[in-house]
Amino acid sequence: MRFFLLVLYLTVCCTVVNAQNTKTVKGVVKDVEDNSAIPGATVKVKNSSVGVATDVDGKFSINVPVGATVLVFSAIGMQTKEVTLTDQITLQIVLNKQSTTLNDVVVVGYGVQKKSLVTGAISSITTKDLEVPGLMRADQALQGKAAGVTVMLNSGQPGAGVSIRIRGAGTNGSNDPLYIVDGFPRGDLEAINPRDIETMEVLKDAASAAIYGARGANGVVIITTKAGKAGKPRIDYEYYYGIQNTRKNLDLLDATQYARIQNEAFFNSNQPMPFSENEIAKLGTGTNWQKEIAYQNAPIQNHQLSFSGGSDNSTYATSFSYFTQAGTIAKNKSDFTRYTGRVNTTQKFLDGFLHTGVNVSITNVQRDAITSNSGNAGPILSAINMDPVTPVMNDDGTFAISRYVSQEVVNPVARIYYTNGTSGYTRFNGDAFGELHFTKDLKLRSSLGYALQYDVSAGYTPIYYLNSTNQTIASGASAAMAESKYLNQENVLTYSKVIKRNSFTALIGNTVNTGKGTNVSASKNGLLYDDPAYAYLDLAKDNTSASASGGAFHSGLISYFGRVNYDYDGKYLATATMRADGSYRFGPNNKIGYFPSVSVGWNVTKEKFMENITAINSLKVRASWGRTGNDNIGDYQYVSTISTYARNYYFGSGGTQVVGASPSGVSNDDLKWETSEQTDLGIDAEFLGNFNATLDLYKKETIGLLVTIPIPLYVGNSAPTGNAGNVVNKGIELSLGYHKAFGKLYLEVNANGSYNYNNVTYVGTSSGFITGADASNQMTGVTRMQAGNPIGFFWLYTMQGIFQNQAEINNYQKNGVLIQPNAVPGDIKYLDLNNDGKIDNQDRSNVGTPHPKYNYGLNLTARYKGFDVNVFFNGLAGNKIYNSLHRWDLPTANYPIAVLNRWHGEGTSNSFPRVSTGDLNGNFVNPSTFFLEDGDYLRLRNASIGYTLRDIKKIKAKTIRVYVTGTNLFVLTKYTGFDPEVSGSALGLGIDRGVYPQARTIIFGASIGF
Repeated sequence: MRFFLLVLYLTVCCTVVNAQNTKTVKGVVKDVEDNSAIPGATVKVKNSSVGVATDVDGKFSINVPVGATVLVFSAIGMQTKEVTLTDQITLQIVLNKQSTTLNDVVVVGYGVQKKSLVTGAISSITTKDLEVPGLMRADQALQGKAAGVTVMLNSGQPGAGVSIRIRGAGTNGSNDPLYIVDGFPRGDLEAINPRDIETMEVLKDAASAAIYGARGANGVVIITTKAGKAGKPRIDYEYYYGIQNTRKNLDLLDATQYARIQNEAFFNSNQPMPFSENEIAKLGTGTNWQKEIAYQNAPIQNHQLSFSGGSDNSTYATSFSYFTQAGTIAKNKSDFTRYTGRVNTTQKFLDGFLHTGVNVSITNVQRDAITSNSGNAGPILSAINMDPVTPVMNDDGTFAISRYVSQEVVNPVARIYYTNGTSGYTRFNGDAFGELHFTKDLKLRSSLGYALQYDVSAGYTPIYYLNSTNQTIASGASAAMAESKYLNQENVLTYSKVIKRNSFTALIGNTVNTGKGTNVSASKNGLLYDDPAYAYLDLAKDNTSASASGGAFHSGLISYFGRVNYDYDGKYLATATMRADGSYRFGPNNKIGYFPSVSVGWNVTKEKFMENITAINSLKVRASWGRTGNDNIGDYQYVSTISTYARNYYFGSGGTQVVGASPSGVSNDDLKWETSEQTDLGIDAEFLGNFNATLDLYKKETIGLLVTIPIPLYVGNSAPTGNAGNVVNKGIELSLGYHKAFGKLYLEVNANGSYNYNNVTYVGTSSGFITGADASNQMTGVTRMQAGNPIGFFWLYTMQGIFQNQAEINNYQKNGVLIQPNAVPGDIKYLDLNNDGKIDNQDRSNVGTPHPKYNYGLNLTARYKGFDVNVFFNGLAGNKIYNSLHRWDLPTANYPIAVLNRWHGEGTSNSFPRVSTGDLNGNFVNPSTFFLEDGDYLRLRNASIGYTLRDIKKIKAKTIRVYVTGTNLFVLTKYTGFDPEVSGSALGLGIDRGVYPQARTIIFGASIGF
């Protein structure tokens, strides 16, 4: 008992003495950039072993010995800070970001890697880039944010996709990259809510993409969705609402101007003028068709609710979202709505021996759409070309019909009214994994992914009359349904080992992808009730018009891959990969392809001779080489399929028709994937404490492009598809960054730019070229693919000016023969390129590329206390656009305002030809540089300002933020169309046939987190 009392006495005494020799200091550690708490930060008494770590809210409490005067605060990715103690016992510590990001982790194929050890060319997009209000698709976030990545919206219509080119167009087919979401391939990103994404990594060079083999030639975009984190449960809700309007309308003639130009055109063609002066005096401005089809202040809104949290052994993240966007054209006929739900959970069992996870998402998309960029039809093209003399409605309430313009150009308001079509889908994605950690160095991960999608579409066409060539005499309905299923299985064994200064990581794995699907469609005409409410019931007066069709598909890919990473003391780096792919898409002689890569790196700042060079924080030099493939070539191209199209035959004297079938082409057992071989040299540097830069030079050569290869005519069937084309892309990429805190003011600047040179080196067709896309009013292709030129270059006549008088026409001759015998003063003068005395296809040439040579972006961010401001610019340069918005082949269609500067007498114009109704010289139908314009632009893509409140105790909220954002606020460009961002296929890029214009949007939003 005495001993117990003695121990108790000594304990109390020691406690009292210790309390007298220490004092408790409490506080919180925050990030200067956004004033958020930093959990896990280290708080230590300088020159002692006394230390603690901050909790999940960034708070700490430490007993500081008497006499200690300095506390040291540190955290991963932050600059260490020393604070001299005073009598203050409650501290609020703000840490600055470190310039170096070498400890950051990036996602690579089938794993992660420290940035300091990465030897490939990878660009990263973070959560902040994906949280831009109004961002419908995650791939839009890449626009202007990653050097060497060109992103163009296919259309401004809600729900439209984007075209992404990573280091240029490498094929005449699909140039879309491979998307990997949480380890599994996806067709596109429309079904993913951008706010569910944690990071996006763009694998640009072959060394980083070769691990994906036959699907990596166009680059790879790896997406990691948000997962739960250990700590208190968190609830976040965000809502924004915005209004959208068309950024600009085209400058067209009003009714009075139109009438005068038409009179002049008819007069120049020796025809009676259609308008009298008395009629013209009464016309005024007439109908502005662009305003008539516009939806002013079209709404856009989004709801986002998420729950997350967990412990060291289990985490969860759940989110729900509702996004809807109305189109700025065709009210209620051009809308997009998306519902998403996602659950992501992870667990650890058996003291970390077993890790498991499940990621499930479901998406429902509904869209209505109008025809755009068609070249001949659609309300946008009609609004541009419809004469302004015609009103929208007649006095009796019926839609007005033009007396002047015909064919596909009709009353666009009526066209919208009679448009009834909708489509949508429901997509389910389920991914699960199990990971066994046999030792700290060896683990096996097995994954299973399943995707199921149901597509539906329906259309209804009532009886209408828009003009003599646009009418229906019987109502009709159509519907289609499709089901597709994809299964992905993966097994990856990873081994890591550190032996003194040597670090190894090796992995081997295999993956099996299978897919199958069916589709069915049906239509009927002559409905019993001409009413959309009954359109899809089996009510038809003429059942003989009913038709149905269907089909099915299957796909399969089996792959084996391996990778070895090595570094010596973090100084000398090397990576080697190999993948073998076996695909059902290739011929029997090329079922399996092999895709190797190797890359090396040198962290120069690890060398002793760099120790005293304090201006350079880090410097890494890297080089890589590799091969990747492109299997996005379509199904069954290596076989000769059987077709029944146009193969009916009549037998016997009675002429009985029998359905026939025969091979549709010649098979090609040697068909294989397109192969891309790429070399990259790069430098990553961080310097002067607050600057960082990345520079890459690359050469990417794609061989084996798919073209129609020549065969003798006596074979009889269509020529087969073969690998007979090559293209080279060479370029340079530069990214620059700066960030620094000036007290409570934090500034960040990020800029990037790239240059790309595209050149076709071989085309193995019988003609040596491939004809590209047509424009609205030219029947022959305006683009071409040919060796020595870019893919899809503009193949046009060169306009040399306007003939001012007959003498100039007479002087333009060859050996006494007029080169343009049908020309009259005021007509275009074309260049006789080959000097043969006539204007024909031999005088067309490469006059410009649709591919931008330069791509750049600039992102500016500032934060002061609770305020934040962000401004983002992006742009393209060096490309051309073929303006095919006007139906020049219809002389009574409306004209752009530029026609007022036409030639109407000697010396009046040398850029715009005379107007007429005959056009024997082909001024408006010959594809020439008259229609070609510069596509350069600088766009203010986003600008936002917000204010954030933190730790609002009255409502127990961690954060409340309000903001206003503007998108597409202005565009600096010389292009006269709606928008210079004109997308398209490899052989149809840059042809504007009436692209749906992008909207200017103002968004107001608020978010709250608990």
